[in-house]
Amino acid sequence: MVARTVTSNARITIKSLCNCSPRIIRNNKYSTEATPPTLQSTDNSDFEIPAPVASGAAVPPALSLKAREKKKAWDEMLDQVDSRRAQRQRDEIFSKLGSTQNRSTTWQPHETLHRPPNPLSLTQSHLVAAGAHLGHSPSHTHRAAIPLIYGTRSSVSYIDMRQTLPALRRAAQVVRSVVERDGLVVFVGSLKGAERAVWENAKRLGENGYGVTKWLPGTISNAKEVFGWSEIPQVEGSRSKVTPTSFKPSLLVLLSPTLNQHAVREATASEIPTIGICDTDVDPRCVTYAIPANDDSPRAVELIAGVLGMAGKDGLARKKERQQRELAQDYRRGQVEVRARLSGKQYNQ
Repeated sequence: MVARTVTSNARITIKSLCNCSPRIIRNNKYSTEATPPTLQSTDNSDFEIPAPVASGAAVPPALSLKAREKKKAWDEMLDQVDSRRAQRQRDEIFSKLGSTQNRSTTWQPHETLHRPPNPLSLTQSHLVAAGAHLGHSPSHTHRAAIPLIYGTRSSVSYIDMRQTLPALRRAAQVVRSVVERDGLVVFVGSLKGAERAVWENAKRLGENGYGVTKWLPGTISNAKEVFGWSEIPQVEGSRSKVTPTSFKPSLLVLLSPTLNQHAVREATASEIPTIGICDTDVDPRCVTYAIPANDDSPRAVELIAGVLGMAGKDGLARKKERQQRELAQDYRRGQVEVRARLSGKQYNQ
């Protein structure tokens, strides 16, 4: 009985297909040309029926695994570019409707490197967003760093940002004063991922800034044997040539003191003040100006280095203004002396 029912249903289906009208809707218009029905897969598998290839058409070559991965990465990059363009267009549209959120007012991940805040506009929210409050396990906490810890949660020590913010502003004031007095500031950072922060902030200080990503032992204490008599590369526009024997920085900024213990020892032996980012596993007494923060986070390191770099940039501008004032005073003093000499000659005549 079941087989007879299936056969009758199949006959009805074939008969309906044979008696169907040749008028088929194509692009919302009636066409007298009948097209053969297409085969469709009834299951949910990924099997696809390959399209017929013309006799004269060239068969595309099969892509290798490396080429497919490269094409996939390229497509992902294009999707990210499209999403950023769409977000930018939405921000522009909503800004015209009265919204205050746009690209310049919203937070961007690259701002800590290219547009860091100045010391006065820096807040605890900036530090927390960068992850500067995260410390190490309580078992790794240094005894001298206990007063800098706010509390412990989930086996992680949290640094007190109420002490980090004034310490960072004090260090920024030190950098500004050193650059304003024409001192040399060296940024030392060996943390992987924070190399650009070292170079970018050294450039902000002009001829008063240097950047080091790998500290050679003896750079200060035994510079003659380490470098010989070669000159240290100078920034374009510098006035004097500095040799290793005469090179003594006025300030050392250590972005990762645990990775640069030799620099800390040489600066201490040479009586050079130091600024360092001290985590919960570091003794804050090893540097002159300690900044309690997370020294393992590249974003936190970029933020703190950017704040110090902006302070040095402000000090560089103040130094140039002071030099211009001194030049103007010297010019006026010279004019007065010339006039006095001329008046004395006329009187003697």
